[in-house]
Amino acid sequence: MNKKLNLLQVYRGIAAILVVLAHGNIIISHELQQDDLLQIFHFGWIGVDFFFVLSGFIIFYIHQSDLGKPNKLKSFIFKRFIRVYPLYWSILSLKILVSLFNANKNSIFQRSPDEIIKAIFLLPQSRSILESTFIGVSWTLSYEVFFYCIFGLLIWKNTKILQSIICVWIIGIILNLLNLLPIDKTFLLSFIFDEHNLEFVLGCLAAYTIYKYQFKFATSLIYASLFLLVLSIINTKYGEFDVSGIPSLITYGISFTLLIIGSVYLEISKTINVSLILVYLGNASYSIYLTHGFFLSIISKIVTKLTEKINFLSLIPNSTIYHNFIAIIIVVIAVAMGCVIHSYFEMPLITNIRKKVFA
Repeated sequence: MNKKLNLLQVYRGIAAILVVLAHGNIIISHELQQDDLLQIFHFGWIGVDFFFVLSGFIIFYIHQSDLGKPNKLKSFIFKRFIRVYPLYWSILSLKILVSLFNANKNSIFQRSPDEIIKAIFLLPQSRSILESTFIGVSWTLSYEVFFYCIFGLLIWKNTKILQSIICVWIIGIILNLLNLLPIDKTFLLSFIFDEHNLEFVLGCLAAYTIYKYQFKFATSLIYASLFLLVLSIINTKYGEFDVSGIPSLITYGISFTLLIIGSVYLEISKTINVSLILVYLGNASYSIYLTHGFFLSIISKIVTKLTEKINFLSLIPNSTIYHNFIAIIIVVIAVAMGCVIHSYFEMPLITNIRKKVFA
């Protein structure tokens, strides 16, 4: 049944672009010292929620038949490893290299060995440390790797005991979401029972629903999910807080789950013509996601220096239009550079690793 789902690839690209726009709003306005059009995408952080639900769906959709088959574990680990770590380590190495020429209080050389090791292997640690010193979005990859570990355990031993433990874990996340978890939460426990983990579970639940049930109203489900998403976006303040205080898991996680279910049912039932450019953006989403912060920052700094040097703003009657235009151009370049890295570095890197391993 594992039909190639182009719509989900498009959604991966959309999720990455949302994150780029949200970070572009922060980085570019800071560098150019003026707010711009990108501030309307302040809600773009929901792309992370979208990624998590999509990831849960894709992993269950592809590997559902592998559960309880230990001989499939090695292949699963290898595929997940090369999907995450080679490109991440490459970008992290570049960040370390840059740190050699920019020694400050947030330099990697000011961090403890424990913090560096955690960053290298994507082990849970403070988000502020990762954002100030390492790769800012890598905190999300820690959740991704944790989910892979949980799913890998189910491939290795899909026993009643392990299923019960995972059910208790899910209940713990829900209780923590409602502030009802009766334990002293250290950082590690907070990570384990964080609501983001439940978004992977929602994705798995969506894939299970596709396997088990038929649904004839896919389009209606898509419209309903989009309606809920619009309401949630309207209800969102700046800085990742909702006006009503409803957790993002409920407002966005459930909405994205319904969107994925409806979209997959629709694509299974009929042929959907999807733009190859949008599919490509989905394929390049990981490269875009990992590198956009660097490119947004460096391009913004270059533009600022050039503007100051030639006093360009004095020649323009409306600086607001200029800033908005420049902000959009910077975002487009950052996305384009992520695509270049995907095509000319990430894909050749993964292909070479596969050849060497299987050789």
